[in-house]
Amino acid sequence: MKKLFLILTALLLASCSAQAVKTAPEDPLMALTRQAAQSPGSVSFPTYWEAYLKSPQSLKTVSAQTRYLEEMASVESGEKTCEAVNWQQITQQNTISLLPHLSATECYETLGKTELALFHQNIFTFIATGILSKHSGDTYYSAYEVASWGDAEDLLSLSGYEIIDSYFEFAESRNGLYRVYNVRTQNNNKVAKIYFDSSRFLHRLLAVEHPFAGLSDALYREILQPLADSDYAARQAVGQVYHAEGEFQKAEQAYLDAIGMGSIMANISLGKLCLAGESTRFSQGECAQLFVSASDHGLEEAKIMLAYMAYIGLGIEADPALADQLLDSAAVWMPAGQAEYEIALLLASAEFTSPREKLAQDFRQVSAAKGYPLALLALALAQLNADQKPLDEFEPLIQQAVDTHFPPAQFFYARYLLEKKGEHSVKTGLALLDKAASADFPPALNLRARIAEAGLFGRKIDTAQALRDYEGAAVRWYPPAQLHMGILNSTGRFMTTNHDIAYGWYALCAKADNLDCLTNLGYATALGTGVEQNYQRAVEIYQYAAAQGSARASYNLGQLYRLGQGVERNLEQAIDYFTQAAEGGSADAMNALGLIYLNSAPEFQSYPTALSWFERAAENNSRYGYFNQAKMYEQGLGTENDQSRALAHYRKASDLGHDIASLRLAQAYNSGEAVDKDPKMAAHFLKLAAEQGNHGKIKRALAMCQESQNCIEQDLERLFGLLSTEG
Repeated sequence: MKKLFLILTALLLASCSAQAVKTAPEDPLMALTRQAAQSPGSVSFPTYWEAYLKSPQSLKTVSAQTRYLEEMASVESGEKTCEAVNWQQITQQNTISLLPHLSATECYETLGKTELALFHQNIFTFIATGILSKHSGDTYYSAYEVASWGDAEDLLSLSGYEIIDSYFEFAESRNGLYRVYNVRTQNNNKVAKIYFDSSRFLHRLLAVEHPFAGLSDALYREILQPLADSDYAARQAVGQVYHAEGEFQKAEQAYLDAIGMGSIMANISLGKLCLAGESTRFSQGECAQLFVSASDHGLEEAKIMLAYMAYIGLGIEADPALADQLLDSAAVWMPAGQAEYEIALLLASAEFTSPREKLAQDFRQVSAAKGYPLALLALALAQLNADQKPLDEFEPLIQQAVDTHFPPAQFFYARYLLEKKGEHSVKTGLALLDKAASADFPPALNLRARIAEAGLFGRKIDTAQALRDYEGAAVRWYPPAQLHMGILNSTGRFMTTNHDIAYGWYALCAKADNLDCLTNLGYATALGTGVEQNYQRAVEIYQYAAAQGSARASYNLGQLYRLGQGVERNLEQAIDYFTQAAEGGSADAMNALGLIYLNSAPEFQSYPTALSWFERAAENNSRYGYFNQAKMYEQGLGTENDQSRALAHYRKASDLGHDIASLRLAQAYNSGEAVDKDPKMAAHFLKLAAEQGNHGKIKRALAMCQESQNCIEQDLERLFGLLSTEG
């Protein structure tokens, strides 16, 4: 995307040195606009963008752009001169748009009004360079952020790109939406895809907290569906939704409609539906024509589909020579190695027919030999995960990928260096991680956030940085970061507690089938935090998560059945779910099973079984497992009474933070029960119990006792009494 920067730099250099005319600000956005025009370096574009999103103007963007187009049509038809246009009003109504400022600049230049021309030239340059300043536009996570897709097309056209076609790409179960432009570069005629993100602007129009519009499918229902009557890309997106939902006839009709409206990508979508045998209008032998049509209109990826069909004889006669020719033709217009990598993906897929893994591997090797970053990374990771000598090939391959400045490669090598190599490579690993994170690669942002939150690898704890990076990864649809944002909002760490927002984050990553998010969503639903309390709904969520393998969900289901919340009370069912969770490694479930067998009705009671589950819980470092074993040894339940063994287990539970275990140790040292009587040790464990249980009265009374340096047995007994009655 270097062309974008070169053109904008030229525009900036072409600006003359005269001062811009001052205009009275009408609102905070106008004040920032004037400041940016007079001194572009004094205003940060993110600040300006936030001001725009919060301003009333953002809600009038569409009508304002329509007004500008009407004015320009009047000028072009000769009905009105450019001097007669109220440029101050037009540009103030279209502050964030590029073309109105450019048109105003051109008009004022023809009229010799240099200061006014410079004013709008500076705003144009400020906005354009601001949009382009950080991102590259070549992936969803580096998408250029704009207010409208009209602005996106203007930016591309002004930068010298030929727009071939555009389409919409969903993110994570329609939670996010990007408009992707297939373009041809002017300098070398290569094809490329450039991503634009209008998400925050669309959320503003929908009056929904960003990025949660997808939870109600509002981006699809309220943006794309109404737009589908006039926008071919939206119509094709409707077809994609039908396709994904298995409504193939509706998908086919939507694709045909989109083709009729001018969509080229819809030919490829319909061709894929055809190849999968889901078309009612085309035989498999006719699928190729759809790809031919897309290819004729400039989409090189259609040639790759045709090459795939020719290699394996799908829908057409197998013809390796023709396939080679098609692939070579596509490769001419693509970055080196991309065509081979994309056909490798098709050959390895089972989407249309059985995979051809050997042929796919051959093409991956060719792609890597040509230096294509994704192929190099794929081969490197395959080496890293291999059973034999993974390091022999991994580092040279990953280093080649890193040398192309490819953020995913930077991230994976950084993680490898930080986790596998030791301290001498930490500096290099952190530097690579910063590069990947600065490109907004979501896993890199998430890892850097974890490092900043915990102060790892010699870096200082930086909660502000951690929050920025977690949120950056979360809004780019990375489920682990969304989970963490939910936890931060629900616990109030780094921010004010907000259970509504926490629930939103859990719901987003739950849609991506993140098991921790699903379980937390069920937990929030059971408690009624961020959503109306609904045990029945919680049961449904837990059941789904448990079926996917979530031990926590199984444990929570067991508790609902044990207590009869949302379901009829059923200890047998509770035991089944607790056992399922325990086998999945849940120490809480192991302890819960022990308690059922320890304390339940005679038909379930079994001291040996209870002790066995407590032992398993303790082996998993559960303080409750140690504590409950101690009680059984102390009381002689299912085993011989053994006070020494009981105190040993209480000690282990105390070390893990169990306040009642600490209290029991304090009582033992105070009375000399199974240990030598020791008031100092009694006071120590009493203080520990008060801290572990956050017993305020005990803390204060104990502090007074210790300050007097006269903690006698009567004082300790009084403190034990306080502790036992503290609520």
